[in-house]
Amino acid sequence: MAGKIGRMKSIARGALVVLTLPCAMLSAGLAAERPAAPGRDPLQASSTLVTTAVTVREKNGRIVSNLTERDFVVDEDGRPQKIARFSSERTPLSVAIVLDASQSLRGDPIQVTRAVVKRFVDTALRPDDEVALVSFNHTVSVVETWTTDRAKVRAGLDALAPAGSTAPYDAVFKTMSLFSTRGLQRAAMVVISDGGDSASEVTPARIKQLLAGTDVFLYWIATDHPEARPSSRINSYTIADLAAQANGYSEVIKATEDLGAALIRVADELDHQYLMSYEPATPANGRFHSVRVSVPGRDYVVRARRGIQR
Repeated sequence: MAGKIGRMKSIARGALVVLTLPCAMLSAGLAAERPAAPGRDPLQASSTLVTTAVTVREKNGRIVSNLTERDFVVDEDGRPQKIARFSSERTPLSVAIVLDASQSLRGDPIQVTRAVVKRFVDTALRPDDEVALVSFNHTVSVVETWTTDRAKVRAGLDALAPAGSTAPYDAVFKTMSLFSTRGLQRAAMVVISDGGDSASEVTPARIKQLLAGTDVFLYWIATDHPEARPSSRINSYTIADLAAQANGYSEVIKATEDLGAALIRVADELDHQYLMSYEPATPANGRFHSVRVSVPGRDYVVRARRGIQR
């Protein structure tokens, strides 16, 4: 108990316990999982190779991290492809954090959110992972573009001033454009939203079309307040559908204090992904080609990019 309290005090000295608890949970949970040393991305970009990160889980949700290249089959348009490059090591990552800064975050919620996200950036990510920070209320702001300077990200978080309504669909749509300038092969977007969409101009259908074939993994953590009026509650089906389209998953939490544990689960998945590339057996023709990654003979849930425009 003394050790746990000490960790909590180190996160936010002098702050209220209720604000530091999620951060202590995140720090403790990630300490056991985070690899000890950074590594270079072994799969560099290629004009011909098709690359995807891959998550494999058992039916009960447990992550499977002990597979080899021989366990996987990659199909494009239903035709087997030869895997050209493969890594089961934790490779560098481009992570865009998309953060709700609407009026519902005023007071303690934004303080908790800031502290927990800082711990995610400082503890879950490696020094060679790059981060972009995007905030949204009724408008979307790119607070910080791709950087490995954690001080810039922390300063951006400190500058957030909650106000206005909520446009998470617009935020996802705008953030996707950042990934065209990312510097690393593996990529993820972590959306942290509070309540339902009340201001977006972009529709979920348009976002789903945009996400088709993406190699970005979308993780959407949404706080749904049971006591809120129906019009301000989240549409859990929609965010789950969008996250699945982008290879990831959504999670609905009931209070901001649950955010730390949810981010631990995201970090655990990102630390245990495979990365693989294949050389397409057919020439490029400018069309959309379906991609399927599987582990034959095993009752696993495999998530990877679903297609490629080439």
